[in-house]
Amino acid sequence: LESIITAFTLSALSLEGARSSQRQMMASSWLIMIASLSFSYSKPVDVLDKVRPLSSLFHPAVFISMLGQAIIHLVCMSYAVNLATTHMGPERLREVVEFHKRDDEAEAAAMAAGDEEEEWDFWSMWEKPFLPNLMNTVIFLVETAQIIAILFVNYKGRPWMNGLMENHSLFLSIFLCVALVGVCAWGYFPALNSMIHLEAFPDDYFRWQVMVLVGASVVGTFVWDRLVVAIFAQPIFNAMLVSAKKTTIKDLLPIFTTVAKVAGGLLLLGTGNPLLWMGAYWAYRKFRTSE
Repeated sequence: LESIITAFTLSALSLEGARSSQRQMMASSWLIMIASLSFSYSKPVDVLDKVRPLSSLFHPAVFISMLGQAIIHLVCMSYAVNLATTHMGPERLREVVEFHKRDDEAEAAAMAAGDEEEEWDFWSMWEKPFLPNLMNTVIFLVETAQIIAILFVNYKGRPWMNGLMENHSLFLSIFLCVALVGVCAWGYFPALNSMIHLEAFPDDYFRWQVMVLVGASVVGTFVWDRLVVAIFAQPIFNAMLVSAKKTTIKDLLPIFTTVAKVAGGLLLLGTGNPLLWMGAYWAYRKFRTSE
């Protein structure tokens, strides 16, 4: 599913003569990498359920679910591309094409002059020229939300693996990614949008259209997947439903504790005082020992 979404977005950008920003790709890769690692290293439950998971990728509950998810994502992305290109207009699209053409010519000239022997490092990629535009911004936000939706929807959790709320790193990374999409769409931090080459949306109506597409990708695929499982693998759906009903407000407390620890650690690092770091580490070790 991730490959299909990435291939479609690259094709859509290439057809309009645009491209992705290096900063955007690095920013999204860092966030998605954390979620992917959390997905891969999730732990099984202590007591196995009597209902066994599906053993074939071609089972209707899996195959039809994947097919439906791909269709939902592609329809939302196609609408997002049409929405952005319509608002940009042909003149703005030509401006983007001309900018990248000049950038390619400058890069080719530099390589011809012998500069190609220079090593590419982080800062050379970070400082690569880029013209922020509406289509690139919309595609970046929708694509990021869709890739996160793939992890969220296809992580089944209980009754075989720890639930989503028990996998704190996965839950927090998914939540933060979706929250950052909303923050960037509303432009609460203009410096952040400027840093990752995002262009401001023209108005609130356009902004809500994009967020509806994000919601349709996340919620739509989740509802579709669970509906297919309920139809073609009812025992598994019933077991998942029983596990979900056991979730209480107390299950959220460890998540808030983890958030507080991360926030406290970032605040301590932000002080730049090694003495505070050592004191906090000593206090934490003493607290853990007392437990």
